[in-house]
Amino acid sequence: MTGKIKILLLISAVFVITLVLSFSLRAYANDKKGREYRESVCAKENVYEKEVRDCLNDYGFKNAGINLTKQYDEERNVTYSLMINHHSFEYASNEKIDEIEDRMYEMADEYLEANLETSFTF
Repeated sequence: MTGKIKILLLISAVFVITLVLSFSLRAYANDKKGREYRESVCAKENVYEKEVRDCLNDYGFKNAGINLTKQYDEERNVTYSLMINHHSFEYASNEKIDEIEDRMYEMADEYLEANLETSFTF
């Protein structure tokens, strides 16, 4: 009888170890995919910020302060908020600001694949 109990315990231990390893490997694979995705999103955000800076330079707003933040809602949808600060915005026409803002939205569609809110401060 003790032999049967030992065999049953051994089979149970092997089963538990197999389950634990299976879940661990699955969790590792999911984390690796998640990390790769996060890295690609971060790279796109960096490219977007560089494009924004280049665009502002082209419009004559060199050394503008750029702040890109993101928020997640309950369903994990992303909304980016782009705040641009430059002392010359005070003197820029509304048409020029609207033109720049439209360009920011176009680039956001290309790089960010999410909603974008913008604000310009001086």
